[in-house]
Amino acid sequence: MGKAVFALILVMFLGTARCYNADFAGTAAGLPIVGAMVQPHATTPAYVKAIGTAAPAKLPAADLSKWFPANATDPYDPVMWQSVRDVLAFTGTQDGFTQVCKLATTAAGANRTAHPGVGALACSADPSVTGEQPFAVKLLRARAELALWVKGAPGSSVQAIGGVQGEIAVLCGGDAIARNGGATSPFGQACAKAADTAYLTGDAKTTFTALGDAFTLIAGDIAAKDPKVAAQPAFFGATATP
Repeated sequence: MGKAVFALILVMFLGTARCYNADFAGTAAGLPIVGAMVQPHATTPAYVKAIGTAAPAKLPAADLSKWFPANATDPYDPVMWQSVRDVLAFTGTQDGFTQVCKLATTAAGANRTAHPGVGALACSADPSVTGEQPFAVKLLRARAELALWVKGAPGSSVQAIGGVQGEIAVLCGGDAIARNGGATSPFGQACAKAADTAYLTGDAKTTFTALGDAFTLIAGDIAAKDPKVAAQPAFFGATATP
């Protein structure tokens, strides 16, 4: 009997709502008990579920062979240096570096000595060379930050340049120079050049040249140590792929 009365009330309500052209589902949803019957609770929106879930990183498309033009008309070309900055931002992890070095391997060809600039970023089967490549990466990143700052590109700043130079100083700190051949070695000379801060007093060209010379030194050292590029980078402590 109770169920019949309840059903009659619901039908009467439906008729009244229709007379007034009401949204029955929306109105009934606000009623206790009835609401839960005619309109289930909404599921959690997709955008809420996505909060806190990192989106998969995607390496920007880039032709690394274009990063080292023989006769650049504009050494501070913002389009090129933006590409450098965007791509090298992925080198902070082994997986990210692997993606980047594969791009460089494609651009460099089989022998890195033929194109030492991009070759400095190409994969190496020698883990000691792979261990030196982050230095080359940071030198190139510092140069990119400086070039973009000169051009007033979005996201560029003196702090960004100094931040990368600080990372370079860490790599050059301790006994790193001694372990890599001393102050007169390519590593030692590159560390000295990378510390240039003439840009802070308005002479960006001097610092830009110094960073370029430092990168050239390291690129030449990497090419001499391992002329042949590899399909995959080798890391110390990594399990060899069968």
